[in-house]
Amino acid sequence: MEAGRIITVIGGVRSGKTTWAEKAAIRRAREKNRRLVYLASGVGVDAEMKNRIERHQRDRSKDHWITIEQPVNLTEAIDAIHTNDVVVWDCLTTWLTNELIRHENKSRLFSVMDEWTEWAACVKQKVDTLFIVSNEVLMEPVFTEGLTAVYQKKIGELHQAAVSISDIAIEMEAGLPLIRKGEWKD
Repeated sequence: MEAGRIITVIGGVRSGKTTWAEKAAIRRAREKNRRLVYLASGVGVDAEMKNRIERHQRDRSKDHWITIEQPVNLTEAIDAIHTNDVVVWDCLTTWLTNELIRHENKSRLFSVMDEWTEWAACVKQKVDTLFIVSNEVLMEPVFTEGLTAVYQKKIGELHQAAVSISDIAIEMEAGLPLIRKGEWKD
C-alpha cells in the first residue's frame, strides 16, 4: 500500500468486513509506525447501543486505537485525523442512515453525494490509508417506494463512488476477501 490509499470493504452482516479491515489497518500502522484511528458512525440512541459502543472502544484500546465518534458531520473528523494516520471508517451505511434520521426528509439525501466526495478527497490527501467499511444493501428486501427506495438508491451511488475513488475494493464473503479492484498483498 502507498500513502493516501483508500480501500473500500463491503459485505453483508457478519461477513467479517470490519474485523478484516481492522486487522489490515493494525498491520499497516505497525509496519509504518502510524497512528491507528477508528472513525465510528454508531449512535448511542439506547442503552444497548451505548454499551456496544463502550465495549468496542474497550476492545480497540488494547491495540491503541484513537476513536473518533462522528456519526454525521464528517468534516469535523478531518481536524481530528492526523497526517499519515491509518483510519478505519465504520460505516458508510450507518452514516447515511444517521443523515437520513437527522434531517427526516429525502431532500437531504440528494446533497450528501457531493459532500461525501469532497470529504473523501480531503481525507485521501491527509491519511496513509483509509479503510471504508460498508454494508451491502441488496441483501435486504428491495422497496420501490418512498424514503426506503431513495435510501437504497443513494447507498448504491455512495458504494459506486467509494469504489471509484478507491485504490482497492474488496467484497467480503464469509470472512474471505474477494478483490474486486486493484491488488491486495497480505
